[in-house]
Amino acid sequence: MNIFIGRHKEMNALNEWYSSGDFEFIVLYGRRRVGKTALLEEFVKGKNHIFISARRTKGDANLRLLREAVSNAFDTDTKDMGLDALLGTIYEQSGERLTLIIDELPYFAESDEGLVSALQVFIDRKAQFSKLFLVLSGSSMGFMKRQILGSESPLYGRRTKEMFLKPMDYLEAADFLEGRTAFEKACIYGAVGGVPLYLKKFSGRKDIFEVMAEEFFTDGLTLFSEPEALIMQELRDPRAYNAVIEAMASGKARLSEISDTSGIQGPEASRLLTDLIDLGYVEKASPFNEKGNRRSLYFLSDNLFRFRYYIAVNKRNRIAEDTPDRIAKNIKREMPEYMGKIFEDICAQFIRRIGYPITGRWWGSASKKTMEIDVIGSVASEGRRIGLLGECKFTNKEADMKTIEDLIESAEQVMGFDVKNYAIFSRSGFTESLELRAEAENIALVTLDDLYDPEFVTEMRSKRIGL
Repeated sequence: MNIFIGRHKEMNALNEWYSSGDFEFIVLYGRRRVGKTALLEEFVKGKNHIFISARRTKGDANLRLLREAVSNAFDTDTKDMGLDALLGTIYEQSGERLTLIIDELPYFAESDEGLVSALQVFIDRKAQFSKLFLVLSGSSMGFMKRQILGSESPLYGRRTKEMFLKPMDYLEAADFLEGRTAFEKACIYGAVGGVPLYLKKFSGRKDIFEVMAEEFFTDGLTLFSEPEALIMQELRDPRAYNAVIEAMASGKARLSEISDTSGIQGPEASRLLTDLIDLGYVEKASPFNEKGNRRSLYFLSDNLFRFRYYIAVNKRNRIAEDTPDRIAKNIKREMPEYMGKIFEDICAQFIRRIGYPITGRWWGSASKKTMEIDVIGSVASEGRRIGLLGECKFTNKEADMKTIEDLIESAEQVMGFDVKNYAIFSRSGFTESLELRAEAENIALVTLDDLYDPEFVTEMRSKRIGL
């Protein structure tokens, strides 16, 4: 039996919207494999509902699925019914709370060009006056944003709620990895992110680097080709996008660097990056509390893409060997370097969990010295803007006094806070001198094990570091 894991926030939101008792039109979208179907299947348990998952097919196969679902739900003959008649039957039965879910809507719309317009007429003339709880869900991000949410869509302005389902954060992802150490959980999250299907591949006791070697270097397995498949699903010219992604995976972050490395001119590279940002695979970041694009940087924000391109593409000559065990050893050797940015993201997620809803990073210079702050959290409290500024270390060495000294020096350049508090995150712990100073100056010291301890996270949330 499959046990549903995580998604507490999203489930609570769906149930809250459902409890209104009024007509609701929910648009749920997110990348493939992120868990939309599982979330909706769990949500409708015990509720009066009609649920169809559309298929990528031609003809009226999806219409037949809807006919069958309506027939089974209401014990009525739907054999010759068209789409309008089926929707009308659903309306007639919605006097009591009824949930209608059309999952993978883009496939249905692909095979029936009149679907979206028919739904618009249905909502305008009937559904909005009912107690129907309508959910349209899809994995094609471009279709859902343009054809359902976009201003040119017949359905524009009619949704009552929307939910962009992102991959799970590091702590929810850990629920799939019972028995793994904090280090293993972090590395797995760094390789595949918070996507349930990918996480389940690491749920056993097999060495995690052996799993990575097999999954990412065996043609035909899911993780080997998944990023390319995701790109091809959404975009017309995957080669250009792949070139941009490879440039970022090699460490290029400025638009000019990405353009030079990929061989794609600046304006076109900018357009490609915008498309990848819209799909959730890339993020554009500016130094915290600074406006403008002058110092903006671009990063891969999807861990599967990061790992696949960093390890299996850019490091191929150093990683790939004849035997799987050698590949596994080489991946393990590369992980500390790769995990630096991932660890910063994990720490940012932790900071958001404990009560600092706005997070980012900062970089700049002073007195010709380059400075950087790995993670910053911000919250308003009693008319003050309070910041939590942190340094993140995923190395084999303990964080020492220089770590906090560099952090405080860099923090002097960050404007916009009434109060600044400090935190050091370290995989390998802290020197005794740093621990003594941290205790005296109320500096938070957080280990990798702490980050994966739910009780510690709850305790820190109740204290909310620095408040």
